[in-house]
Parts: sequence; C-alpha cells; structure tokens
Amino acid sequence: MSTQTTRRLPVLPVADPVTLSAHLSQHNLPGQRSAPAIRELRAARAQLAAPRPARPPVAERVRAWLFDRAEDEILRRNGDNRIVGQYGTTWLEITDRQEGMVLLHAEGWRSYGKRQPARLARLSYLWGPDDAGAGPWAVRVAGTVTTVAEALTWLTPAEVAAAEAKGRRVRRQGDVYAVETTRAHDGRGLDLLPDSHEWRASTRYLLHRPADGRRHRALRLPWPVRFVPQTAYEMGRTNTRTNAD
Repeated sequence: MSTQTTRRLPVLPVADPVTLSAHLSQHNLPGQRSAPAIRELRAARAQLAAPRPARPPVAERVRAWLFDRAEDEILRRNGDNRIVGQYGTTWLEITDRQEGMVLLHAEGWRSYGKRQPARLARLSYLWGPDDAGAGPWAVRVAGTVTTVAEALTWLTPAEVAAAEAKGRRVRRQGDVYAVETTRAHDGRGLDLLPDSHEWRASTRYLLHRPADGRRHRALRLPWPVRFVPQTAYEMGRTNTRTNAD
C-alpha cells in the first residue's frame, strides 16, 4: 500500500506586520512589502470593507434642507437663530410644515437682570418660498405661535380676514394686500404703502421694487381696491411691529 506525502505550505505570520515583512523578504515570496506599507494596505482594505453609514430617510433629509434654507434667510434678515438662556442655549427647530412653509420655534429661560427672576423667552419665525418669484422670505411672529396655520392667522390683518369672510377678492404682493372695495374707496390706503411698493392708477398695476432687488411680479388690479399692509415683529428682541417684507 503506497503512501503519498502532502507538502504543507508554510504558515505565514500575518498578525504582526514587522514579522510578516521579514518573512516575505527571507523566503523571497510574492508581495514583499515593508511593515509600514503592510499597515497602510491593511488600513485601506479595512476602510473599503467597512459598511457605509446608512443615509437618513428622505423625510429627514428634506426637513434638514428646509431648515438650512429657513435659517439662512432668518440670519440674512438679521434675525436670531437661538436663545441664550439661564440654563443653556436653545436653537431654533422646525415645529410645523404646511404647503412648503415651515414654522421655526425656540424657547428658553432667560434672565433680564441680576435682581429679576428668569422668564420664559420664546422665538418664532414663519418661512416659505415666495409665490411670485421674489425668492424666499421669513418673518418673525409671536413667540407663542408654533404652527403655520397660527402664524398665517396672526399675520393676516383683521380687515383682510373680514373681507375674505364676505367673499371679496383679495390679492397679495409681499407685505401688501389689495382688497376689493367700492369705487368710492378705490385707492384707499395709498399713504400706508411701504416705499418699495408703487401703485399706478392709470394702468391699474401694483409694482414692487425692494432695496435688495427681490422683486415681486407686477400685480394688475382691474377692480376697485384698497391697500392694507401686512405687519410682523421686527427682527431682534423687540415687540415693535413693522412691515413684514
């Protein structure tokens, strides 16, 4: 009965890069490398083999994209994106989304003096893409507002809400509402128009030329109208209301 001797291959000392490098060189084996080169190669292979981090769900990525755009516009308009409070800093976050608009809100306990107890401070902004091609906008609303619907109600002047309830036509150009009225009151409210708006009665066009160049499309109003400006809180720590755009 014949026996066959099987030649065993030498076991490579793969654990230690220094020992492996010496072994490859000593036996003149393929793949001869220095110890640093072996370490570098192993690190590269480990990086390639490592599982890629999972991408966040689409909803989270959209939310982050909206937040970044909204925060940029708020800061561009000199608004605050945080409340530095007694117990730390609270940053704005999205609390509601509706029809492309978002409501950003933050609140924290802020001390207004050494002898005064800390009070709850709130900050809320409504942001959205403009529906007339003038770019994104952001306005500061009451700090108690946490939803888009509440913000829109807070921003809409009572005269405009009453006209809409009666079925009258209402058009908006930025921070100006054009409300249907009678011929006797046509053009009322011209003295309240912000400087960036111009009413051309001869052609029945309302024009908008803001200082930053973000124009709204011209608005033609063939029926009698009166003008009602929209107001919001000024950016910063104030309760003063001003033109919203």
